[in-house]
Amino acid sequence: MKIIDYNKNLDKSALTNSAYEVCNNALFPVEYQDVYLHLFGSDDLILKLLLTENDKLAGFGVFENYNLTLDDEIITMLYLSGMVIDPKYQGKNYSGKIIKEAYQNTNPDLISLRTQNITMAKSLINSFKDNLYSLPNNIDKEVINYLRQVEPFYNLDENGVIKNCYANQLYNNLDAIKDQYNIILEPRDALAVVVEPSTKQKTLSKLKKI
Repeated sequence: MKIIDYNKNLDKSALTNSAYEVCNNALFPVEYQDVYLHLFGSDDLILKLLLTENDKLAGFGVFENYNLTLDDEIITMLYLSGMVIDPKYQGKNYSGKIIKEAYQNTNPDLISLRTQNITMAKSLINSFKDNLYSLPNNIDKEVINYLRQVEPFYNLDENGVIKNCYANQLYNNLDAIKDQYNIILEPRDALAVVVEPSTKQKTLSKLKKI
C-alpha cells in the first residue's frame, strides 16, 4: 500500500470513477458529480491517493489550506475536507497515515476537519498524540471565536458543533460522538476537530491563557 499525490498526468475521469466506487463500497451517500467537484473543484486542493500494490485506488483524502490571524501574525491551517477508505482497508490506520503525510508535506500550524464520524475524529487527534491543544477535548470560548475566522467553522457554536453543516445525516451512529465527547449532534450537524501539534507555535494554547 502506498500514498501518492495527485498529479495532472492522472486521468480525472478515471480517478473520479475509482473514487466513486470507493464511496459506494463504503456506503457513503454521494453523487458522482459531487465526487468530481470534491476532487477537482479547485486548483488549490491537496489530493492524497491511497493505492494498493497494483495501483488500484483504495482510498483518498482531500485537503484545503486556510489562513487565520493572531496579533497580526498569519496562522496556517490544513483542513481535511473529505476522506473515504474502502472498507477492505479500514481498521489499518491508513486515514491517520494520510493525515500525517499531508501535515508533514505542508507543515501548517493547525490541522482540522469537521465530521459526524467518530473514527475520523479520533484518527486526527490520535495522529498527534503529543498535541498542545485539541478540540473537542478542550472547549474554550476564545478558541471558538478564533476559529470562526475561516469558512469551515463560520457557524461553530460554543459547544464545538457546526450546526446544519450537511444536507442530511451522513452516519447513523451519532451516539458515538456523545459517548466519547459528551456532545450531542443533531442529524445535520458536524463536530469540529482541530489539533495544534506540539512541534508548532503555541497558537490555540496561547489563546486559552488569555
